[in-house]
Amino acid sequence: MAVPAVRPAVMLVCALAMGTVVGGAPKRPLESGRAIGQPVPSFYVRAVTGPLRNKSVCYVCRNGSRPCVMVLFRETPQALGKLLRAIDKVVDQNRAEGLKGFGVLLSPDPGRAISRLQTMAFNQKVSLPLSVATDVVGSPSCQNLHPQAEVTVVLYRRQKVVRRFGFRAKELDAAGTSRVLAGIKRLLDES
Repeated sequence: MAVPAVRPAVMLVCALAMGTVVGGAPKRPLESGRAIGQPVPSFYVRAVTGPLRNKSVCYVCRNGSRPCVMVLFRETPQALGKLLRAIDKVVDQNRAEGLKGFGVLLSPDPGRAISRLQTMAFNQKVSLPLSVATDVVGSPSCQNLHPQAEVTVVLYRRQKVVRRFGFRAKELDAAGTSRVLAGIKRLLDES
């Protein structure tokens, strides 16, 4: 009779060792954005902030072969503002190296999303150019964003993906921002 009592305990220890206990295993990082080495497709957005405000623009085309940080997001959480401000600072410090950056809010109704983006930019003091686009930009044929990704950061040079970071809702934190900033530093070091 002692054997059946031991068996569940042994199964639990084995499950913990393998990391398969539901809720106990860490989530795998999202693979959001085009694969490393793939070209970044061009796409048009409506600029909401920055020098091209209220114009239709393709930032991928405008930035050409320069190293670039592209932030694609579906929501505007508080942590996003912190990330965008940190990217702002790095881009400003590395203008001589040609570093560029921009953000795009993807929405099924971009016209209605403009005021939300303007408010976030003002409240969070973000000066990085921000824009809106339709959800189509996130599709596999364009930027290939993971359906669960709330924020995706793509680092590219010569219009080819070098690194990418995907964050689910509430995953973007100080550690995630640090990983992105370290990736930008490597992007510049490899230029």
